[in-house]
Amino acid sequence: MSKKEITFNIFMRKPKYPLIVISKDHLMSAFDIDELAYCCVSAELTDGETVIKAIDSTGEEFWYTPKYYVVSPGFVRKRWTKKRIIDLYNSFENEVKYSEKSLSAKKVNRIILDICNLLKS
Repeated sequence: MSKKEITFNIFMRKPKYPLIVISKDHLMSAFDIDELAYCCVSAELTDGETVIKAIDSTGEEFWYTPKYYVVSPGFVRKRWTKKRIIDLYNSFENEVKYSEKSLSAKKVNRIILDICNLLKS
């Protein structure tokens, strides 16, 4: 089955856009369902994982299961902290690092949006 023939499904509830999709060697951003589908299908599993993880604008983790082409809310860790999201972004080889200063003044959705925009550029 080619990537154009895949039926992409959302189980239980939709994520809040934008999302950060975590691939083995890089991060991707998705601002709508089409971008999310593309990112999930093209992402590589990290070592020892069976799902592709994505973080929505509320900090909630979603899982993409490649075997079934399904995105669902994560069932283990519910919310990512601001610091953990920034550490994830800064751990990859990015030209611009995200500042960890004034975290208390920043909302999670703003951090996700900023990082998604950095990933797009």
